Amino acid sequence: MQTITRLTILSAIALLAGCASQPPAGPPGKHLVYRDSNGAATRQFDYPDIAFCQRVEALAGRSARCQAEAASGLAAKATLRYNPPGILVEGHYSDLGRCRSDTGGLPAGVQLINPCTAK
Repeated sequence: MQTITRLTILSAIALLAGCASQPPAGPPGKHLVYRDSNGAATRQFDYPDIAFCQRVEALAGRSARCQAEAASGLAAKATLRYNPPGILVEGHYSDLGRCRSDTGGLPAGVQLINPCTAK
């Protein structure tokens, strides 16, 4: 009986530890937020609507989630244009260094419109 209790407790701790490193759950939104392994926001892109955000989220991987609320603590921003469909997207970054690094080599179809500035 003690072995089952110990296994149950260990399983609960492992589950809680796994949940702690995941992005916060909540209603979907138009802010695609990337987080590091500690859960801190590293970058965010503000899309025009939830559907567009969710299409990008499907390609972005596990570190990014669409959320209703904007992330806090991001200190730099830049404006990007996605072609197609020709939409402007505001990007927010943890700091100017990350912003410049991320926007220094953009993929095909993404254009830097307004360079990195501090918020």
